[in-house]
Amino acid sequence: MKYIRTDNPKEEEISEIRNKLIEYNLSHIESKEVKPIAIFVSDEDDNKIGGISATTHGNWLEITFLWVDENLRGQKIGSKLLKDVEEEAIKRGCKYSFLDTFSFQARDFYIKLGYEEVFTLEEYPLTSKRHYFVKELMENK
Repeated sequence: MKYIRTDNPKEEEISEIRNKLIEYNLSHIESKEVKPIAIFVSDEDDNKIGGISATTHGNWLEITFLWVDENLRGQKIGSKLLKDVEEEAIKRGCKYSFLDTFSFQARDFYIKLGYEEVFTLEEYPLTSKRHYFVKELMENK
């Protein structure tokens, strides 16, 4: 056996490990389909001014990125993006949503929109905090 340490791994090396882990994980869970969702907002010149990306897997929506241009914040663009991606996730059968944010980003925004903080990593990476949230998208029946 050889152990190789590197500060500069190749993307294909990381992908190989990721793909092997995904293969293993999918062999142990009932819902194997992971589907992406993305919604983009552009200005008149087709410049991106906002967007959200996420995946759905089983009954969970996992939000990866939500961004709105700093000059346009406070105009409910982020709220609409979040609401629209949640609606699509519900159509796909999702009951819950998961996301994380840094303390200098949008913690209060997510709380205002119904997300519940479930844990926080302190001093992440050094002076910030990383907050993790969940939200129930539809009542369990």
